[in-house]
Amino acid sequence: MDICPSCQSPRRDSENRSQKYRYIPLEHRIKLMYANQSLARTLRMYRARLRGSSDNQISDVWCADIMQSDRMRRLFEGSSDNERAVALQFALDGVQTDKLRSNEVWPLICLNLNLPPSDRFKEDNILPIAITPGPKEPIDLDSFLSPMVDEVQQLSRNGVQCYDAYTDEMFTLKVHIVVCTGDTPAIAKLLSMKKATAKHCCRLCRIKGK
Repeated sequence: MDICPSCQSPRRDSENRSQKYRYIPLEHRIKLMYANQSLARTLRMYRARLRGSSDNQISDVWCADIMQSDRMRRLFEGSSDNERAVALQFALDGVQTDKLRSNEVWPLICLNLNLPPSDRFKEDNILPIAITPGPKEPIDLDSFLSPMVDEVQQLSRNGVQCYDAYTDEMFTLKVHIVVCTGDTPAIAKLLSMKKATAKHCCRLCRIKGK
C-alpha cells in the first residue's frame, strides 16, 4: 500500500523514507511510577482513602456513582493486585500549531486517576502517548488508537509483573481506561458519530438539529 486509503497521503516522504507514527507505550512508565517509593504509596492509598471517607461530597471521579458500580469494584477491589490496579483517563483534542490555523494535530494523552487531582495534572505525571500527524484532523482515528487499545487490552486482561517500591514486593499490574474525555468534535470522532452540526448529533438522545 503506497497511499493511505482514508486521506490519500503518500506512504513515503520526498526522500523515499517511510513515514512513521510514533506511539509511546504506557507499561514501562507506569512501572517506573511504582518504582518510586512515595509515588507507589500514593498510587495505592489515594483511592482507598476516598473509598473510606464518610462524607457525601464529590471531590473526584472516584466519588461518582458509576465508579461505585459492581463492575468497577471487581476491577479495583477484592485483592491486593486489584487495589494496585491503575485507572486511566484518556483525553484527546485537536490543536492548531500556528496562527494561520494551517496545521492541526491531535495530542493523545492519558491521566493517572490513582493520583490526587493536585498531582494528576503535573507535567511529570501526565502520560502522552502520541500525536497524530497534520496538517488536518485524522480521518481514521481508530488507526492511530489501535496501538494503545492493544496495549491496554493486554494490561487489563493479563497484566504484567511489576515491583512495588512501597511494599518491596512484586505484584501483577493491571491497567484500565475508565474515562474518555474531549470536546464535542473529539468525542464525536472517537465514537464514529456525526459532528455537532449534523441532524442527529447527540449520543444520548434523538433530538433533531436544525
